Amino acid sequence: MKGYTRSDWLRMKRGVSEWLGPMSKASLERRVRQWKKNAGDISWRKSAAPLVERMRSMKRLLEAREYPHPDSFFFAIEDLPYMGKEYWFLYFVVPGSDGQVVITAGRSQEPVTVNKTSVKDAAAGKAEDAGAKVVDCAAVCWMHTDKKEVFIDSGGQVGLSASGKKRRMFFRGGPNEMVVEGAYPNFDITLKKGGKEVFYAKAKPKKDGLPYEMPPRMMENPLAKGFGMLLVNYYFDFVGRMKGRKVKGRAYLQKVVATIPLAPWNWVRVEFKNGDSLDYFAGKPLGEKAGPQVHFPCNDFLEIRGRRIKMSGLRLHCYLDGETRRWVLSGKNLFLSMESYSLQPFSMKQNTQFQYDEYLVRVNDFIMKDGKETYTLKDLGPASGIIEDAYGYLL
Repeated sequence: MKGYTRSDWLRMKRGVSEWLGPMSKASLERRVRQWKKNAGDISWRKSAAPLVERMRSMKRLLEAREYPHPDSFFFAIEDLPYMGKEYWFLYFVVPGSDGQVVITAGRSQEPVTVNKTSVKDAAAGKAEDAGAKVVDCAAVCWMHTDKKEVFIDSGGQVGLSASGKKRRMFFRGGPNEMVVEGAYPNFDITLKKGGKEVFYAKAKPKKDGLPYEMPPRMMENPLAKGFGMLLVNYYFDFVGRMKGRKVKGRAYLQKVVATIPLAPWNWVRVEFKNGDSLDYFAGKPLGEKAGPQVHFPCNDFLEIRGRRIKMSGLRLHCYLDGETRRWVLSGKNLFLSMESYSLQPFSMKQNTQFQYDEYLVRVNDFIMKDGKETYTLKDLGPASGIIEDAYGYLL
């Protein structure tokens, strides 16, 4: 060709051969033809444009540029990108008793089957939902007083209406629903069974400790740099009614948005009678026994009178004692023994299977050393809590 000598072409040919490795002439020509075809076909770029824009939108969301206050994140239903997931977790406990209420509601960009129920991405609201955004979700809501009662199981709906101090979000399954109304620092939460109240909580910030936290992006997604997870945790005291009986205790409200696969984890949350709490999380992305655990900055602490004592090097062990499942969380300065008294399983399936089990637990033994100080149940009072045991993968 014009401008190139024979020696130039031979030099380039040798370079290409060294880069490609041993290859026949026919194979080389076939690869060149395929490359020319792909280079000339831009239809894939057009079809991928909406997905690219959704991912860029999620990146902006994860950078928290659009969330001036945690309420604007908690009370939101996102436009999820590929691998996108969001879920809400609301938890209420009367420490030292078996009284607990739990609701977990989540949705993903991809269709998912939950407890053999197919969950879609959009939902039709009811007549009273005029003006509300309503989408389908996977949800489970249950309560334990003298016995276990399940109000929402498998598929459900999450809906959002109004703004400011009149925000209203509901989680619905058939004739039952939990409604969250208000704005920080005061929320009213009501659980209804067939239109009749079975639980009510008036939540307000705790006297001591963080009222809420919204850490920066928690974890990078190894498959797409710049993406990961964002969350908000609210910590409340509450007074209210449980099956008509007056109660008071602690509430924990959480919202998470993530663009990562679901992988195994354990989470322990224990509330003591006097208002103190213990929180532990261990992510196990490579399975139970493989690779390092993942810990987040807002977990792994004992909070006493508003002061957080960080813990490290802890391990959670589980074993069966007859029909009772016992749990031990232990480390250099901590020993916490628990027994579960109620279980709600939650199975999700896409291309793979993911199991999420919620255990309600009583604390049997506790001792924590912090320097010269030693804390036991005599100091902090009786305690109750929850353990999440998640295993498998949801890709």
